[in-house]
Amino acid sequence: MQHLISRVSRRGRRTGGLLVALGLALLVVGGSTFRAAPQGQTRAFLIARSDLGIHYGKFEEECPQGFEMTVEEAYLASKTPQERERLLRPENAKEYGKGWKDDFITGPGGENVCNNPKSFLRDPRHPPYRGVQSKVAYGMNLDGTADGRATSNSCAHQKFVGENGEPAIDNQLFRAVGCAKNVRGLGPPPSPVRIDPFLVEIRGIDDPRNDDHVEVGIYSSDDTPLQGSDGKPLANQTLGVTRDPRWRTTVAGRIVNGQLTTDVIEALSVRQVLPTWGLFGQTYSFEFHRAHLKLSLEPDGTVKGVMASYRPIENIFTVGRCCKGTASTANTDCASEHKTLALMADGYPDPDTGQCTMISSASNIAGIPVFIAPARGELSSGK
Repeated sequence: MQHLISRVSRRGRRTGGLLVALGLALLVVGGSTFRAAPQGQTRAFLIARSDLGIHYGKFEEECPQGFEMTVEEAYLASKTPQERERLLRPENAKEYGKGWKDDFITGPGGENVCNNPKSFLRDPRHPPYRGVQSKVAYGMNLDGTADGRATSNSCAHQKFVGENGEPAIDNQLFRAVGCAKNVRGLGPPPSPVRIDPFLVEIRGIDDPRNDDHVEVGIYSSDDTPLQGSDGKPLANQTLGVTRDPRWRTTVAGRIVNGQLTTDVIEALSVRQVLPTWGLFGQTYSFEFHRAHLKLSLEPDGTVKGVMASYRPIENIFTVGRCCKGTASTANTDCASEHKTLALMADGYPDPDTGQCTMISSASNIAGIPVFIAPARGELSSGK
């Protein structure tokens, strides 16, 4: 009997040792991105919906003069009434088509309005958008002022009011493109995702209602989320974190009354891969500067909220600005769009010109619970 007890004891010690070794291995997976979790719970989410923060209020109040002009409409507006009437006659269809689909969108050197919109900044044929005229928008106070006055980090601009009366909201991106057909025409949420789904991980949660210090990871994923029969991503699946450090960020945060708020993220990049656009598998990287996340932890295990940030005006519509077809087929005047973004930009002034190079924005985001796995290969590499 004593011999049997001794064998069981030794077997227990060996099993315990294996468990300890496995636990230590799991703690070191992923280097700095996947260091040992703080004490407390960890919750992870797939941000499956993200938009441009377009507020869908009363159209007649936000856009009293109607939608911004398309390329074709701008072309016709540049003509006299008599010339418009002539061009719209059936016998002049070929001349009319060449006029707005070729001549009107082409500048010096053969550049078109969507291939190089910056080259049209002084072209009067493509005026800036009128912009949103109402006072309500999604977002946060990014510049720290109550009135939008110029500071060392911002240019003078008008402020919005939040849906619940929050003062001093900055969202110049909404002001610039909130009446454009190619943006507003998508309709209110759930609208198509603007960027690839990304992951948010909240670590060290002691109390999901109130916790004065948690750690928040924001990552892109190399995996394609599994979808249900309704086309929506499935909850509680496991997704891996990208191995590319450009798309992995960690920031401190806090939870107050079930709402997570992060510290400022000086620079955040989120990947987008479009496998059917241009070169197959072409990767874009969207940038968000001085970003804040404010997310509500919902009783059903989901999250929803807003990510407010400054965005480089060259980096917002990267995908659409690739080719002539965006103007001639999609009817988007990238020149007018870019001119408007440049005029309404309110963040990160150029030290030489004083012209702001980024524009304040807000993305409404919503996520479902998932499990997060380390990036492939990180267990063996330790990176």
